[in-house]
Amino acid sequence: MRTDWEGKLHSKKDFQDLMLAILEPLLPYYTDKKAGIDLGVTATTYPQRTIRLEAFSRPLWGLVPFWAGGGRHGEFEEVYRRGFVAGTDPEGEEYWGKCHTFDQRFVEMAAMAYGLILTPEKLWDPLSEKEKDHLAEWLDEINHYELPVCNWVLFAVLVNIALKKLGRSYDEEKLQKYLDGADSFYLGEGWYQDGDSGQKDYYISFAIHFYSLFYAKVMGEEDPDRCKIYKERAMLFAKQFIYWFDESGASLPYGRSLTYRFSQVSFFSACLMADIEPFPLGVMKGLIVRHFCD
Repeated sequence: MRTDWEGKLHSKKDFQDLMLAILEPLLPYYTDKKAGIDLGVTATTYPQRTIRLEAFSRPLWGLVPFWAGGGRHGEFEEVYRRGFVAGTDPEGEEYWGKCHTFDQRFVEMAAMAYGLILTPEKLWDPLSEKEKDHLAEWLDEINHYELPVCNWVLFAVLVNIALKKLGRSYDEEKLQKYLDGADSFYLGEGWYQDGDSGQKDYYISFAIHFYSLFYAKVMGEEDPDRCKIYKERAMLFAKQFIYWFDESGASLPYGRSLTYRFSQVSFFSACLMADIEPFPLGVMKGLIVRHFCD
């Protein structure tokens, strides 16, 4: 994290400016049809097409709440409109391709579903009917292949909620199966394990709780009982998880994907999104800001 932001994160606009300072340098590296980002050589083992897709999808975790909160950035809006079209056109040169069992592309669908649920006016409404069909059909691939028994099941939950809210065909049976599957990971006192791996690390906070709280935010009317449970579990978890951060905002260096820099504190942002306050707002904002600047 650049230290020149220390002491400068106060307002909503400050956070928007920080996000754009991080993401705008990516703009020259989007592919011709905008369905990927070419970042050169990486250490991943999946195909180059999927590597470019992963780089394309991850900025949506920042851009979607930016848009949902009233932010505007015409260039990024155009990039993702075009990218969604090119990536899901089976006849196109940048088509993301058909999926298979345990496919990394299922991971990338989660950010897209997040955007389609929160900001359909940016990512869905501008598409033609044919383009919408292609996008919905490509996302539905997640319902036709086996997923690992871990936080991945919640990617399918997000995709099916997105398809449902957009009035498209979705798999209600799979939706309930995966919701029940995630519930089976629950250990008590706010804690889950990450499926059959038995892992208990940051994935509990920035994956299972994050997606559960997002579910609680957008499905409160359709599924109030489950949403209430998710919020109660998050309240319990927060009382322990806060001790993974010191007074300066630094986080405990533990577990997988330690380079997911801002994800470590995203649980508290998800609490704010879901309208729960395990701690006073000032305490949570202070923790988030200090973590960003540590």
